[in-house]
Amino acid sequence: MSTGMLRQSAERDHLSFASPASTSLDELVRLRATAQAMRRQVRKKSAAPMNGGSVSKRLGRGLDFAEVREYQPGDDVRMIDWKVTARTGQAHTKLFVEERERPVLLVVDFRVGMRFGTRGMYKSVLAARLAALLGWSAVASNDRVGGFVFTDDWHSEIRPQAGRRGLMSLFRAIHQGQQRIPTQGGEQLARTLERLRHGVHAGSTVVLLSDFHGLDENARSALGSALQSLDVMAVHICDPLDVDLPEPGRYPMISNASGHLQRFVMAIGSKSEQQRYRDVFMSRQQVLRELFARHNHFYTTAMTDGPLRETVSAIIARQPDLRCGLPPA
Repeated sequence: MSTGMLRQSAERDHLSFASPASTSLDELVRLRATAQAMRRQVRKKSAAPMNGGSVSKRLGRGLDFAEVREYQPGDDVRMIDWKVTARTGQAHTKLFVEERERPVLLVVDFRVGMRFGTRGMYKSVLAARLAALLGWSAVASNDRVGGFVFTDDWHSEIRPQAGRRGLMSLFRAIHQGQQRIPTQGGEQLARTLERLRHGVHAGSTVVLLSDFHGLDENARSALGSALQSLDVMAVHICDPLDVDLPEPGRYPMISNASGHLQRFVMAIGSKSEQQRYRDVFMSRQQVLRELFARHNHFYTTAMTDGPLRETVSAIIARQPDLRCGLPPA
């Protein structure tokens, strides 16, 4: 797919980028102005971590302990105080108030499968730009920002820091990840999720920016443990070709997955092949949605050709994306 077609799709969002296939430190820093403008436009409230509380328009959902009361239908089961419950014989729930300077960690997937795009921009570039906009929003809310950037054979971990320091370190890690030559294989998704499980403070907000390919049993096990102690926001990065095949025919393609350009032809045989392809995507999306919903976590899709501002606003407000695949659960 030509970069011209990718760029034309991206410009519909009225954001000007130098390239649909790469980003830069300067670009990620300049997105601060866009994030500030978007914060002023956000009007809808995000979903509360438990019933009964108001929520501010910010990415992190940090909470300070307030009190314990008897469990009520609809309370978040993760907030049950098991010690009080055992002592009294009645289920009790912990109540919290909002805490400032909450850790927000942005996990950016730069594996080889993310270095791909047919419209708008590469999936990896979308992940990086979303991380920048979400990161600047978190900084403006006085949250401490850190994160992880990983490829198939490399990773960088940034501990949450106040102000711009953590976010700038994340930008440098994104730049490093982008410069690495793509390689096939590896288990970095599972390893990164395992690092979240062991290295991230309980209650932190973690934003996963990934296409989630390679979510095998090891990755699911690590993720399941993380979901029990973290506030996870899963952003499923998708290219239109991940969702639907084009009309039957032969399509010339270009790949740089091995570090150098390769040309090949993608052949689409029939309408039934198109439907089977879409069914596979929707089934996979359903599995992901149920996985995160099981622990009351946020899940959405972000399309490479979608409007970037709207996508970020929906993530901050924790609104499901209705334009791709399944309706919200």
